[in-house]
Amino acid sequence: KECVGEPLFMLYCAIKQQMEKGPIDSITGEARYSLSEDKLIRQQIDYKMLTLTCVCPENENENSTQIPVKVLNCDTITQVKDKLLDAIYKGVPYSQRPKAEDMDLEWRQSRGSRLILQDEDVTTKIEYDWKRLNTLSHYQVTDGSAVALVPKQISAYNIANSFTFTRSLSRYESMLRTASSPDSMRSRVPMITPDQETGTKLWHLVRNHDHTDQKEGDRGSKMVS
Repeated sequence: KECVGEPLFMLYCAIKQQMEKGPIDSITGEARYSLSEDKLIRQQIDYKMLTLTCVCPENENENSTQIPVKVLNCDTITQVKDKLLDAIYKGVPYSQRPKAEDMDLEWRQSRGSRLILQDEDVTTKIEYDWKRLNTLSHYQVTDGSAVALVPKQISAYNIANSFTFTRSLSRYESMLRTASSPDSMRSRVPMITPDQETGTKLWHLVRNHDHTDQKEGDRGSKMVS
């Protein structure tokens, strides 16, 4: 009896692994190694690959082997958590593993100090009306650093900002769903609507005006090297 489920899943994993070798913009969904010409990152993004050692949440108090996980220094904290979960719960059904939004990423530094890393916190950089999501590079996380996934901690900053972040992403996802044809996708520019309270727009690797500066004729120059 033939089954297409396993081959399709293997294809999905292979594509996902290939895309994650390069930067992926968590806001626009554009990637350095994208199969779609319209979703390629055009701008030059400087990045480095890092290998983090992650402590498995269930065996944190035991002498368990730390799991090495390859990430990029330009990854957002949520992207890093997703990669860690993929490595820790490899082979475990997705429905049975923790979700990234329910976990915090803890950077275990020397001398026993620990720091919770987040996509947004008081250190987030804001330039004019643009707020950039935090990355490993923002926190200056180095190759070989020890990290752990711990149950999410509720803070005053999280309560104040989680709704704004979710609302902005929802606007972008809704815009994508309204695009019904390749032509409409080609002509649309990813737009994050400014928050009415703060007037800021989220960005990760590419700002929205970086897209508008590109002419339609420049699409032929998009290359993957």
